[in-house]
Amino acid sequence: MSKQQIAKLAGTISRTLRHYDELGLVPPSRIGRNGYRYYDEHALVRLQRVLLLRELGLGLPQTADVLAHQYDEASALTAHLSLLRREQDRLARQIVAVERTINALTESGQLMAETMFDGFDHTQYKDEVEQRWGKDA
Repeated sequence: MSKQQIAKLAGTISRTLRHYDELGLVPPSRIGRNGYRYYDEHALVRLQRVLLLRELGLGLPQTADVLAHQYDEASALTAHLSLLRREQDRLARQIVAVERTINALTESGQLMAETMFDGFDHTQYKDEVEQRWGKDA
């Protein structure tokens, strides 16, 4: 498939694919005599992995490092799938919590503090809190 076709399928732009090639993240499978870049199934799987890692918040250098150390694509994608399912579960819990709050507010019900914050992960701020206010915070 051509670079343009892949960019369209992946929901990105061709310049992104060129940039990923320059960084060694997703090199084209071959380059035609006309200079066009073409990608095979292996390159598509690699692009999917890059996009998944980016969605998980990894920067390009960290993404390159992960790809350099994970050779078994099926195992790597299985790990990605596990992370996505955990995120899906967390978001589902947040949705339920927000729906309960909306119901309590619109039906003049009582807010249930015990369930309002289900699915929110504040541990992501742990390092920032410790840095600002110390470990006891």
